[in-house]
Amino acid sequence: MSDSNPLSNIKGEINRLGFVSGEKISLLSHFAENAEKIAVAVSCLDDFDTDEDKRSYLRSLISPPSREQELKRRFDEISFKIDEMNREFKRELKRIRFTADAWYSAIGTHTKTKKGKFVKERGVEILFPLGLTESLKSKSPGKFLQPPNMDKDTRFSPLLDTDFVFIPSDYPLDPLSVIAIGEIKKRVSGSFSNADIGHVISFGEKILQLQPRRSYVYVVLTDCIIINIYRVNRNENHSEEYTQFTYNYIKSEYLTYNTQASLTHNTRASLTHDTQASPSRGWRYLVTIIESSPERLGWVEPSLKFGEETVKLVRSIGVGKTSVVYEGIYKDISVAVKMIKKANYLSCVERERAVLEELSELGSPHIPKILFYDENTLVMTPLGVKVNNLRKTDIKNIITTLKHVHSYEYVHRDLRKYNFLRNLDDSKESILIIDWGFSTKNREDTAFAGALECMPDEVLESLTNEEDIVYGPKVDLICFVRSFYLMLHKPSMERVAFDRDGDIRKLAQMMLNFWKDRSKSDVWDNIYQAIEGLDYDKLIQELERFF
Repeated sequence: MSDSNPLSNIKGEINRLGFVSGEKISLLSHFAENAEKIAVAVSCLDDFDTDEDKRSYLRSLISPPSREQELKRRFDEISFKIDEMNREFKRELKRIRFTADAWYSAIGTHTKTKKGKFVKERGVEILFPLGLTESLKSKSPGKFLQPPNMDKDTRFSPLLDTDFVFIPSDYPLDPLSVIAIGEIKKRVSGSFSNADIGHVISFGEKILQLQPRRSYVYVVLTDCIIINIYRVNRNENHSEEYTQFTYNYIKSEYLTYNTQASLTHNTRASLTHDTQASPSRGWRYLVTIIESSPERLGWVEPSLKFGEETVKLVRSIGVGKTSVVYEGIYKDISVAVKMIKKANYLSCVERERAVLEELSELGSPHIPKILFYDENTLVMTPLGVKVNNLRKTDIKNIITTLKHVHSYEYVHRDLRKYNFLRNLDDSKESILIIDWGFSTKNREDTAFAGALECMPDEVLESLTNEEDIVYGPKVDLICFVRSFYLMLHKPSMERVAFDRDGDIRKLAQMMLNFWKDRSKSDVWDNIYQAIEGLDYDKLIQELERFF
């Protein structure tokens, strides 16, 4: 086959070898669809000595795969999908941890290195504030009666992710149960780096954010030779948007029980003479923390009193800009407990309470109901679970509920995926619309709130042009439709929350560009026409076409 054109060569061989018309069509179709394989096929044909071998080779290319080959192909496909799911899970877990860090990091310290440097330079040294333990005798090493399960690993809790924690006996591994926390790091040149100090301090800040009633928390940084102890304190400055913190530190001490025998010359030189004269002081510090009552270490019992009624907090289930949400138990009923982080967010809980109390007149199973409240807490029922996709029945329930809400002149403003939950205690597993703290009255001129990725073009354009935003029912309907689109198609995009730092004009323009080339079809045109006319029934019909 001397022709310089591989396609001509392969066609010539197929004709010369005398294939019947059906085989010839299949072969030509095969190479038309797999042009990159032609050169390889030509080379292989040159290696065969007989025409029979060449015919067998070409027939093998169009023969249906054997059962073994088909099973292998399907196995490979499944393996690839599993690998992709694992990669996606790791990416999502990393994103969650990164987001958690971003939520809780102290303002003005954008990196852990800067935070550690700030603590070293601006933190206040204090004496160890707890009475030292009298337990001075070393005990033989203990051992677990049963090996710890994987669900006991702090690394499997994105909101913890520290090396070790102190929790009360028989309490679950949850941020709500954490009394004190610790991190193990290697020292460099005899001291811990600024990044390591900032890293462990950030864990203390997280705990104070997740336990809003708590004033301070102790954090431990050690390499199992030297121990550093810090106290992170809540500083409620109501003029600031974010919770601020102050920091105390206690002078580094030896941790090892038999210190002098195990320390290197450089390690001894890094500590003072007084420290060396009390070699077990760091060990006593750690044992004191272990032996201290939770309350002595600043922990607050996770329960709330409302008159004669008690609500027990079980675990933290969500964190937002303004509040922390917990699962609670009241008379054996699971409830949602929403606690405001800072006093300057009280208006949010007041607004949500007022809205939910007024909307309770609807008797809707799709709107939470308030059981108890005080100035910074709401206890609501039912307790829902997150949803990843909507069901056909959800479409009618959500839009009909919005129609009734809009008749009360309220606009939710934040109808993103994360504000839809499912009530599994209901036989119908009803959908819930939550987070009414940023809702506003129809046509009320107010500051922007909501998730940028779901906002209608009019709101995004107003943000881009720095114009006033007036909210109406159409905002809710478009927010819901775009949330539905994102759940349905799952495009690759970063969720941009309304409280994110940065140039909101630039972010709004990004979202305008994102939606410009999407949802362009007759179906979507009909959807937006229904929204424009506030035709709730037609909108239900159009969205139900997707099921």
